[in-house]
Amino acid sequence: MSKPVLSIIIVSYNVREFLYQTINSVQRSLQGISSEIIVVDNASWDGSAAIVQKEFPEVNLISNTTNVGFAKA
Repeated sequence: MSKPVLSIIIVSYNVREFLYQTINSVQRSLQGISSEIIVVDNASWDGSAAIVQKEFPEVNLISNTTNVGFAKA
């Protein structure tokens, strides 16, 4: 696979349903574009990281063990 020309980074914290919808929307928008999606989860307790792993295995997931805040994530 070639190196992506566009990286989309999504920072999340306890927004499972919004995250699911966002990833679906971004994937549809990126069709035909060499890209990657990266989700940084800030220690959500609502299953956000689990839904990314289960429903979107092609997405790069970084699961923080603590909520480090938006800027650091």
